[in-house]
Amino acid sequence: MQSCKPHPNVLIICADEMRADHMACAGNPVVRTPHLDRLARRGTLFQQAHVNNPICMPARATMFTGLLPRDHGVRINGQSLRRDIPVLPDIFRRAGYRTHAAGKLHLTPWVPMVEPPDIQAFPECMDYWTKGIIREFPTPYYGFQSVDFVGGHTAYAYGPYLDWLRQKGGDPRQLQPAAGRPSATGAPLCYTMALPEEFHYNRFIADSTIRLITESAGENTPPFFAWCSFPDPHMPVAPPEPYASLYDPRSVPAPAVREGELDELPPIYRRIRSGAVKPYEVNNAGVTPDQWRELIAGTYGMITHMDAEIGRVLDALEQTGQLENTVIVFTADHGDMMGDHGLLWKAFYTFRGCVRIPLLVAAPGMPGGRAEPALVSQVDLLPSMLDLCGIPLPGSDWVSRKTPFAWGTQQPLRLFPGRSWKPLLNGAAAAIRDAVVIENDDPSTGFRVRSLVTPTHRLTLYPGTEDGELFDRSDDPDELRNLWHRPERAALKQTLIRRLLDAYSLETPLYPIPPWNS
Repeated sequence: MQSCKPHPNVLIICADEMRADHMACAGNPVVRTPHLDRLARRGTLFQQAHVNNPICMPARATMFTGLLPRDHGVRINGQSLRRDIPVLPDIFRRAGYRTHAAGKLHLTPWVPMVEPPDIQAFPECMDYWTKGIIREFPTPYYGFQSVDFVGGHTAYAYGPYLDWLRQKGGDPRQLQPAAGRPSATGAPLCYTMALPEEFHYNRFIADSTIRLITESAGENTPPFFAWCSFPDPHMPVAPPEPYASLYDPRSVPAPAVREGELDELPPIYRRIRSGAVKPYEVNNAGVTPDQWRELIAGTYGMITHMDAEIGRVLDALEQTGQLENTVIVFTADHGDMMGDHGLLWKAFYTFRGCVRIPLLVAAPGMPGGRAEPALVSQVDLLPSMLDLCGIPLPGSDWVSRKTPFAWGTQQPLRLFPGRSWKPLLNGAAAAIRDAVVIENDDPSTGFRVRSLVTPTHRLTLYPGTEDGELFDRSDDPDELRNLWHRPERAALKQTLIRRLLDAYSLETPLYPIPPWNS
């Protein structure tokens, strides 16, 4: 049975805090991801996909809006995404799609400091769910007509998932470290979860997505837009069995670290490595090589667990005859340092572990089994999805609207900073951009770094200081030798600073468009 709907379905599968190099199809020699590999064979593996901000809420807001954080307004965790700008699910809803979210959203704060409680403004609030102030997720929510919500991660998962867990006969206490097996090495934020996999939130999220796929299989049903969002492999690292024992830490490659690299990095890194500074209260001091390896092995277990549930979702598409008529995207909101440079988690860092993300795209009519080296970023998601589904960009009629003025006579007008992936998917173009802009405002340290990634280099500015980072990505892919203070690289540095200014300015959108010409 094959779907004959005129417009393709859209399935976006989003992991949380997953590195680009943590997939077998991306060349990882240890982790097992058979279903992501299966998706890569159907479509395109983007080898140079980058975030525009390596923190959860800003990154997700960028994916939903197609705008940089300075334009959509979510610059740090805890800021709500505005309701007055177009977002992907609402654009698709207005185009006649059935819209559904399963899993993590993180579009409004989990811990809003407001009294009295405001359920409509903050339906993702942890306190509202744990205290029973909210019992049902209010919809529509940023264009989603239905939501099966999961908030939090591992030990502190919350939301409607816990009701499902109890109804299935599971015990929420088994999510906690006290019920599980502690880390063998004392690795930070690491334990084996006692909860059986059939009661895990990964199953809840996959089941919810499968239900939508099944309900959408009829000829008279509208196409669907599904956001299938797993909270894993975010820390705490806590896979259940059998995934917790799947990987021997001794088989895990060691993190990328070089003796003496702190002498070349901005001074803040020495303070972080010593524990004097704890970004987001994470202590990077004293983690041993064995602990790093156990943490990475546990993360691999979480990824393989998630991969198994993704396989169930792909099976449902195939069994209902909708696989060939569905645009499928697998990606993540950001990465994780995982011990590279002696660092844990994420913060203001713009090292590759944080800013490179997995991206697999399979679309109707596009060739499969391709590896694409061109640069892409999260601002490209929105225009790509609309292009692949034949939906115009919001406000696109404005550019060609007759006015007394001559629009774009010297440079093309861009409503949005992103570019569609379609020319890369079908081989019509070798590149769609020559650089990626990354911005990161970090309240835990006060740094407001701005970064430019080109095919060959990565430059990061620390405004207000003389410090910075310059890495040759071609000769030093692990970013172990900072060239910022090298006299022989001064001209290159100045060239890249100018390119950063150009790119940052040119990615200022014209959207929202003016309702009339003054």
